[in-house]
Amino acid sequence: MSEKKRSVLIVDDEFRIGILIKKLIRWSELDMECQDVLDNGESALRVMKDSRPDIVITDVRMPKINGLDLIKMARDSKIQTHFIVVSGYKEFEYAHRALAYGVEDYILKPVNEKELNDALQKIRRKLDDKEKQDTMQEELQKTVVESSKIIKRDFLKNIIDQGDEAPVNDVPISMEGEVYRGIDIKLDYVDFNRIDHKQDKLTVDRVRSIVESVLKAELEEILICEKDYLHIYCLFNYDFVRSRMVRELISDILLRIKEYLMGFDQYEVTIGIGSERTEFGEIRFSILEAYRAVCNRMRLGTGRLIYFDTIPGAGEAEIRERFEECRDSLHASIDSCSRENLSACISEIFAEVPAGEGIDMTVYYMAAEKLIDLFFSALNQEELSNQKKDLQSKCQHCCKLARLAKLLKQSLGDCVEMIRMTAETKSTKPIRQAKQYVEEHYREKILLEDIAAVVDLNPVYFSALFKKETDMNFSTYLINVRMERAKKMLTSTNETIAAVGDAVGYSDQKYFSQLFKKVVGVKPAIYRRLHS
Repeated sequence: MSEKKRSVLIVDDEFRIGILIKKLIRWSELDMECQDVLDNGESALRVMKDSRPDIVITDVRMPKINGLDLIKMARDSKIQTHFIVVSGYKEFEYAHRALAYGVEDYILKPVNEKELNDALQKIRRKLDDKEKQDTMQEELQKTVVESSKIIKRDFLKNIIDQGDEAPVNDVPISMEGEVYRGIDIKLDYVDFNRIDHKQDKLTVDRVRSIVESVLKAELEEILICEKDYLHIYCLFNYDFVRSRMVRELISDILLRIKEYLMGFDQYEVTIGIGSERTEFGEIRFSILEAYRAVCNRMRLGTGRLIYFDTIPGAGEAEIRERFEECRDSLHASIDSCSRENLSACISEIFAEVPAGEGIDMTVYYMAAEKLIDLFFSALNQEELSNQKKDLQSKCQHCCKLARLAKLLKQSLGDCVEMIRMTAETKSTKPIRQAKQYVEEHYREKILLEDIAAVVDLNPVYFSALFKKETDMNFSTYLINVRMERAKKMLTSTNETIAAVGDAVGYSDQKYFSQLFKKVVGVKPAIYRRLHS
């Protein structure tokens, strides 16, 4: 049973009968309370309008306003009250009219206690069920509203994240506002050598807080997304009449962010503003425009608002042509691991366009991304994926063309150098392994095939690689190692010539002596006399 007590109003022109009806009701059991006992319909109508009782028990025959008129007037006034009609008349006319007005029950006088309480219990259940349904409906509606907001925000966030790839057709989401506009808040590092990602997080959180405090006071729909390090997108909607006010709000955002950043010397801030869009499918364009606008801080400088409609639209064709002209040279530089040639290509691509004032600087960031993709694709080095992401992020923080070109030269040049050194290391490693094996096993019989198997290379390839790296054949190297060990034994021990030869891998004394003389210049015995 509901915790709420239900109120009951009793109306009968014979006041004593009204009091009697009150005494017949099992108030505690029904969890009800008596609002009042009145003796006329006029007073009852006033009370009903003021306090809206849950149930009204009314007589039919009353002066001025009878019971049936009271019911009709309550219905006409949209008073949601349940009625029980009590009457001493058995005429069908009254019952019929009462039922037509939607009364819950019709009880004849003298009132039966059980009949009356059963009728009230029935209404009680209806009221409780209705309350439960209303509560469930309210909760469901609330859930639907909240879910709709989440769906809409997720959809809009997807537009921000996906850009040109965002879906635009068959959008099941309603627009709450006439205009959508995107802004791009970009915080740049003054010095890459002073990057502090812990401070970055605190700064981004503060910037988001500033944006919310400025916009939410005036606008209902605001979506704020962090794109990457120190890069924040905002999307919000408003009425056309608020366009001027919104421009002022964006200016206020910039001023407040700059005030906050005065406590640091590691960031520069710029805000790019996309154009107003009224079609849902065009929202993504406002986000892209905001990004392009902020890219032009490279030409206009940081610390300002840049509106998309103020930037030029030229330059893409020329930069693309430069890139294509350098493509073969870029590949050659990467293949040959030539840092100098790579640097020359970058200088050519990222040189200032003569008509600089008419260039959309976004094209340089696009060229940088394209160059990085080409570079790392050509390298085909999965382990360098983190370096790629880091470099792409750093490029977005270059607010000057010279800084962007320098970053690419330094970072890609370092990668080329690392690849070259790695390649050299890979070619020398098997040689080091082979030499180590010889040091440990020179006393044993060692064939070229054996050592090639040890370093896991084809014998022919190993032989060629050994010759390239050491400038001698493997067999010559093995003989030299053995002769050096023999020389030490001859001068430091009293072992026989045969024993020395056997110790370094030659069981045939005659062959050992001949080979020793060929390499050292004298026979073993003479070498011992000369160096003892």
